[in-house]
Amino acid sequence: MHSHTPRPLWQLPLLVLALAALVFAALRLALRAAYPHYFADTHLLPALLTGARFDLKLAVIALAPCLLWWLVPTRRARVATAWLAFALLVVLLGLGIADLAYFGEVSRHIGSDLLNIGGDIGSIIGIAFGSRLIYTLAALAAFAALAYCWQRSVIRIARAPIKGSLKSIIPQSLVLLMGYVFLARGMVLTGKPLNSIDAFNGNGQSQANLTLNGALVTLQALNDRRAAAPLRYLDDATAQRIAAAHPHPFRYQTSNPPSRKNVVIILLESWSYKYIDALAGKGYRATPHMDALIAQSQVWTNFYAAGQRSIIGIQASLTSVPALPNRQPIGFGLELNNMSRIAELAQKQGYRTLMLQTSNRRSFHIDGVAKAIGFQEYYGKEDVPIIRAYPQDPPPFGWDYDSLMYFGKQISSKPKPFFAFFFSGTTHEPYARTGKEFDTRPHAETGENGFLNTLQYSDWAIAQFMQYAAQQPWHNNTIYIFMADHTRNEPIRSDSVREQYHIPLIVYHPQWQPEKHPELASQYDILPTLADWLGIQQPVYTFGRSLAASNRPAANSELPLMLNHGDDAYILSPNGIAPLVQGSLKTNAASFGEAKTLDSNSAWQQDLQYEQWRIQTADEKLRQNQWAQ
Repeated sequence: MHSHTPRPLWQLPLLVLALAALVFAALRLALRAAYPHYFADTHLLPALLTGARFDLKLAVIALAPCLLWWLVPTRRARVATAWLAFALLVVLLGLGIADLAYFGEVSRHIGSDLLNIGGDIGSIIGIAFGSRLIYTLAALAAFAALAYCWQRSVIRIARAPIKGSLKSIIPQSLVLLMGYVFLARGMVLTGKPLNSIDAFNGNGQSQANLTLNGALVTLQALNDRRAAAPLRYLDDATAQRIAAAHPHPFRYQTSNPPSRKNVVIILLESWSYKYIDALAGKGYRATPHMDALIAQSQVWTNFYAAGQRSIIGIQASLTSVPALPNRQPIGFGLELNNMSRIAELAQKQGYRTLMLQTSNRRSFHIDGVAKAIGFQEYYGKEDVPIIRAYPQDPPPFGWDYDSLMYFGKQISSKPKPFFAFFFSGTTHEPYARTGKEFDTRPHAETGENGFLNTLQYSDWAIAQFMQYAAQQPWHNNTIYIFMADHTRNEPIRSDSVREQYHIPLIVYHPQWQPEKHPELASQYDILPTLADWLGIQQPVYTFGRSLAASNRPAANSELPLMLNHGDDAYILSPNGIAPLVQGSLKTNAASFGEAKTLDSNSAWQQDLQYEQWRIQTADEKLRQNQWAQ
């Protein structure tokens, strides 16, 4: 067909999207061919199929000005916008080739590192025509081939008149627009749109890296400019002095043999320490069942949340990777780093791994997070049958009781040793009506009274689950771990920082003696502790330390804690607490009820410097993808 032959309105945008998809698929094939050892265990066809969703999402978003213009039934500027689309695609192709070359450096897509390698143009040019000459030549050849194909196909169609009347073209435009939206969401109709975490399908980090589009990962990372600058709190001399005394600060290897114990972790939505009478003794009378269980359990009375978001609690507990200031958590790119993933480690030792959250499966991308951490089975609100009568429809965050009973039945369905993780939700705001027997206070969807009513219900639900579990053959060989994701959301007050992060850690095993542990601890300690209790046979990399009996820290030897507060953090140690704000430590700790002398010889100052060093070292290792080696 000649250029003057009328063409359907849809032909130009679909051809451009098809060419873009082919370009990105070729980059994915080149990535696999360039690093055969890294991708040895990956599956190419699933990577190409799922990867196409990421590719088309990127193409629609990046080429949106052109794609939208082509919905207009006019020949004006169609050729110009076609060349603009070519220029945009060349930029994406260039990013993809740069990502391809960079991947071999850190076994990770380039992401925000692009900002950190652009300071010396001369050096980059030298590398491009030196050690990376083959990638430069490949890029030039790819640009030339794409320009030739573009001239012969896209430009020819752009010059052609549009086929059909206005009456027939308008429906085509509307259909195309809906198609753009569908593709921009990653072909997801409802719920959260496609995210990088969705690249994990249970086959591990290398499969996810092959599935992802390197250019898309980079653009998403560049959009989060917070991650551009490295974290620096100490001068080089101080950092080197501390580093010399701690050559492997994050590596931990248990000496325990495999135990084959089962694990049930129940992450309790917003269960602040202060609301549990057996711990804080404030007389709320909302947790009678947990109070009774505490009398039979090991309890850590100075246990703290890593942050104030659920995803940070999950990240800290199950990977022990720090939630650094100015950094996105797991589910938003962090998962592409090498790290210890407790469910994956358990799976390698023959465990069945399963997770259930009471919210919808895709809520907060937890379905992808579960796969990234190594859970083989994952369940959500859609899977749970309602077996109890309630005064209202299921709330957004689900019913704890029905979910726990379903969780128990799933555990019991197979005899294999298991590692099971449950994330509750009914105590999340807005607070649902759970029944008259639990509405002991004037109920409201917000505020403390509403929370306490749902807390009573959640406490009862846990009791029902434990009664069910006690009747199962796996009960006597199971470690039950109860902890909160974070405290109930309240405004941070300078006189209550500890309280705002203070959460319960309750560990019950039918054959373990009850005990209270006063040492300072946090969610980061869960992974190394599990490595001891399960006898994980490979090193784990952790921002915490083991709380197991054989490795429990001696009095006055606890690690300082980092408590994430969005773009900032607090540092907490037995010697004091202070806010860490935008790269500097506020030395006026008096307003935090912790008036301390910050002279160079104080234990407080040593704690602060040590934690600052740990934070900036962790940041450096994550940037270089060397957190776990």
